[in-house]
Amino acid sequence: MNDKLANISIPVDLTNPGQFFACCGLLELGDRVSPGSEGWFDRSEFRLSCESELRTLLACLVLDPPLQRAFICDDLPVKPIIAPLTISFDGDATERLLLDFWAKTSTKSGKVEAIAAAPWNLWSGNQKSHAIWLKLRDELRVLLAGDSISGTQPSSDNELANLFQQTRALTGRFGFDSTAAWNAQDVGFSPNDQDLAVESSPAIELLAAIGLQRFIPFVKNRVIRYQHWSLPAGPIIAAALACGGIEHNGSRYEFEIVKRGQYSAFSTAHPLNGENN
Repeated sequence: MNDKLANISIPVDLTNPGQFFACCGLLELGDRVSPGSEGWFDRSEFRLSCESELRTLLACLVLDPPLQRAFICDDLPVKPIIAPLTISFDGDATERLLLDFWAKTSTKSGKVEAIAAAPWNLWSGNQKSHAIWLKLRDELRVLLAGDSISGTQPSSDNELANLFQQTRALTGRFGFDSTAAWNAQDVGFSPNDQDLAVESSPAIELLAAIGLQRFIPFVKNRVIRYQHWSLPAGPIIAAALACGGIEHNGSRYEFEIVKRGQYSAFSTAHPLNGENN
């Protein structure tokens, strides 16, 4: 228990790693838009103390398209499939975030090159980081503002309060939302390979991408571990709590990367040793 008041509360399934890292991303976003924001988990809810409202924060994600970077480390060319993205939150260059956790440098035969940073580059084939973000951004905009052509109404404040349940039929995504992960063996093919739409949450996908930039969890043999925290914290402290860098009594969860045809995705997580939040 704590005395901090939250103006934003979102139901969260901590066994869905995409939802967990989306909460981390929401904290990151909140702190960049309203410095001093703090977030924490309270049973099955994520709470955020922030001067901005949820709709305002989400609107920042659809304000401007991201800038696709052609290089990493200033002058090292990078392929479009793993191109870093620069995200603007305020319409100009004063508040930007570089997303590049899915790419890294490697030396092969004495030559330095940019390669995918396993296990975070989950997409493949003709999908590219910039195109995926744009598709998700467009779908989030529909949830926030509606669409006159299709007749889709904007989500109400009550619907946004259950943010992670607001889904759209997506043909491109990063693969962070485990509820949308398809097992090709279950259906005989992969919808991603066939460019078929799959119901998923654009908010989870976008916010998790933001969260994973700072909140990189513990990884060993493709098994990934994260830990929830229950005391109000800003992004710097919260990131250390989430990866277990600071000892605390938060429940720990593990998940794996699973194959979905040509693509990979986050699996559902399970509590360690029967732990729960």
